[in-house]
Amino acid sequence: MKRKLVSQGAALLLATSLSACSTLDVGKSPKLADLHSIAVVPMINYTETPDAGQRATSIAQSILHQKGFEQLYIYQQERTANALIMNSVELSTTEGLKWARSTGASYALTGAVEEWRYKVGVDGEPVAGLTFTLIDLESGQAVWSATGSRSGWSRSGVSGVSQKLTNQLLAPLSPSR
Repeated sequence: MKRKLVSQGAALLLATSLSACSTLDVGKSPKLADLHSIAVVPMINYTETPDAGQRATSIAQSILHQKGFEQLYIYQQERTANALIMNSVELSTTEGLKWARSTGASYALTGAVEEWRYKVGVDGEPVAGLTFTLIDLESGQAVWSATGSRSGWSRSGVSGVSQKLTNQLLAPLSPSR
């Protein structure tokens, strides 16, 4: 009996420590007609990490494609010599939505990167924080949103942590046929 309580306690402690690695607030699966064509607007980078928005956007595009979205419109950013010096090329949300409407897509996935770094310290754990919003391009209304943060172990990479987080955040979205 004592052994069973110890193993249950250990399992509870392990589950608690693992759940402390991420925080998620995800909207319920949207019941939307015509959710098959999405324009993926480049994510805004609120971090000090250069190109974090472009990296997160690339991961989101890949995950949406894997989920079965066949009509994905992807903004092609042009890099100039000044962009390399000035950090990165960013598109404002207004410009991004204007571009998204020009594609003929029904919805636009916008977002922001709040955190994309390695924690300072001996272990240097990777941390990612992301927000996504799905916007109906006809009405301009936000119809779904999700936000979360996740940290990994010291041997993990920020892109791997971001990939897991993005997968969790975009899980409710599925293409309508």
